[in-house]
Amino acid sequence: MKTINEAFLEFLKEQKRGLSPRTYNDYENLISLFEEYLDVCAFDDLYEEDQELYKEKQKNEHKEYCQIFDLEYIAPSDIEYLLEDYLINDVGGSATFVETSRRFFCKFLPWAYEKEYLDPEHYSELVDVIGNIRKKGKKAASQVQKFGSALCDYVDAHPAEESPEWKEGDFEIRRIEPGKLWVEDYLDPYREIGPVKVSEDVSSLAKVGWYLNCGIVKMGDSWQIMYIERISSRCPY
Repeated sequence: MKTINEAFLEFLKEQKRGLSPRTYNDYENLISLFEEYLDVCAFDDLYEEDQELYKEKQKNEHKEYCQIFDLEYIAPSDIEYLLEDYLINDVGGSATFVETSRRFFCKFLPWAYEKEYLDPEHYSELVDVIGNIRKKGKKAASQVQKFGSALCDYVDAHPAEESPEWKEGDFEIRRIEPGKLWVEDYLDPYREIGPVKVSEDVSSLAKVGWYLNCGIVKMGDSWQIMYIERISSRCPY
């Protein structure tokens, strides 16, 4: 049995000659991120027997999820979440990196199937996920990046003045008008804050439901963004 980690390393070793240095580095980074995600999140979906095995191996051999289980323990939802959410919102990956990641699985899965590391049914399920995703991840990453870049440029060009009334945290965009956003504090829901002043270019790129981790300050009848830490297309919690 090849563990997830062993299969990834074998694939990289075989593919290295045919890959550009940049693509090879992207593959390495993706594998590291995916293993990190599985090590942290996949345990909860294990059956009780496998959870006990995981706990034993981790305690006695200091092994993580990808050093214990084989490729059958990668669920279709793991790949779907990685490409459509985790790389975009948690990692902040570029649209190009998200697309490279999708192509990685397009190569890796047939390779693993030929090596008989995946059974036919599980292979089909994973391939279907990649086929359904296609380039949606790239589009989503591109939209978030464009909005984030435009918003950061606007904030840099319009520094906020000091004011005794200010807030910071995660704010969900609830309403959009040209040059204006209305947001809701994650820790103080059901109370709309706004308008938050932005340019019309910025507001045209914004989407209701996206989250801003930022600081805002009250300036007269409106609010102004002091700084931006992170932008994501979903709730960060």
